[in-house]
Amino acid sequence: MKLAGARVLVTGGGRGIGRYLVDRLVAEGALLGVLDQDMALCAELRSTGCSKAWSCNLAESDEVDLAVQAMLDEGFEPDVLINNAGIIHSEPLVNLLARGDRVHSRESWRKVMAADLDSVFFVTSRVVDHMLSKRRKGVVISISSIAANGNAGQTAYAAAKAGVNALTRTWAKELGPMGYRFAAIAPGFIDTPSTRAALNEANLARLQQQIPLRRLGDLESIFLAARHIIESDYLSGTVLEIDGGLVI
Repeated sequence: MKLAGARVLVTGGGRGIGRYLVDRLVAEGALLGVLDQDMALCAELRSTGCSKAWSCNLAESDEVDLAVQAMLDEGFEPDVLINNAGIIHSEPLVNLLARGDRVHSRESWRKVMAADLDSVFFVTSRVVDHMLSKRRKGVVISISSIAANGNAGQTAYAAAKAGVNALTRTWAKELGPMGYRFAAIAPGFIDTPSTRAALNEANLARLQQQIPLRRLGDLESIFLAARHIIESDYLSGTVLEIDGGLVI
């Protein structure tokens, strides 16, 4: 599939990785739609004239259904879906230093699963169903993480991202015979403000020594992976790890 002229829907496209993907995809000639919880960011994206945007809580099935229907009613029918929305959460199974209840919060478990895994299921099922009804081929890319391989201190996040990888491979097998392609991108440590806010300079230096390429990744590498998936018509059912050689 050619990227230029393709209609691409990005979830969580208002900031961070999602916003970078939106801007780069627009620059490459794609037509952009965004689903994001932040109404102000959606209004900002619409004001640029380069993207259409609809606000909803992607972790709520009913809200996703209404937003996708509103999108279709406006005539935006995606050729490509990029499931980017989600949250990062760090919490061990048992916190030995905590006072009181030491086990992983049930509330944070549910919140991470809803944001990082349920949202992928809710949006993909509705978008792909519409593609099928129109008998048009499509591509679905989900942003995963190398934490899916298992990362100490990230019980819920690692489980959710492993689920994303499993859905990617399952759907590739289910719908590949009808011409639909599914793939995931699993970033490692990317040089973003949130990464630098979470890690002090000493920790960043130690981390970079563990990465074979000796540096953090950049957002452009994620965009290039997404473009490769979109334009490589024989690529499906795989998870591209963009981690500089780091294996967790």
